[in-house]
Amino acid sequence: MEKFKRVVGIAFVEDGKLLIVKSVRSSKTNSWTLIGGGVETGETEITAALREVNEEVGQGFEFCEEDLLPIMCFKEAAQSDSDVTIEMNMFLATKQIHVLLQPNDEILDYHWYSLGETDYNLSSSIRDHFLPYAIQKGLIF
Repeated sequence: MEKFKRVVGIAFVEDGKLLIVKSVRSSKTNSWTLIGGGVETGETEITAALREVNEEVGQGFEFCEEDLLPIMCFKEAAQSDSDVTIEMNMFLATKQIHVLLQPNDEILDYHWYSLGETDYNLSSSIRDHFLPYAIQKGLIF
C-alpha cells in the first residue's frame, strides 16, 4: 500500500533570491529545500505553514495567515523515500524576514539562493516546480 503525506513549503524571496535551507531531514540526501514540513493531524495547510515558519525561522519573527499567498499544489514521490507520495501545498511569503537566521534543532543551514548557482542540490519541489513559477513571475533573477 502506497504511503501518502501532506506537506507544505513556504518560499521566501528577497531581492531576487530564494531562501533555501538544509534541514536535518534533507541533509540525509544532501539536498536543499524550502522552509516547511509535514501537515500534522488536525492541522490545515495554513496552520502547518505558520507552525513551520515559527519553528524554522523563529527568533521572534511574527508571521500570520495574511503573509501567505497560496501558489501551487502538486503530488510527487518524496525525495527521502520513493515509497511515499507527498502532496505539496506551496506558499509564497509576502513578508520579508527581518531576523537573523540561525541554525536550530531542525535547520542546519540557510542560504539566499541566486538563479544559476550550482553548488546547491535543490529539491525537486524547488527545481521542478517553484523555480519555473518564480522565473515566469520575475521573482528570481
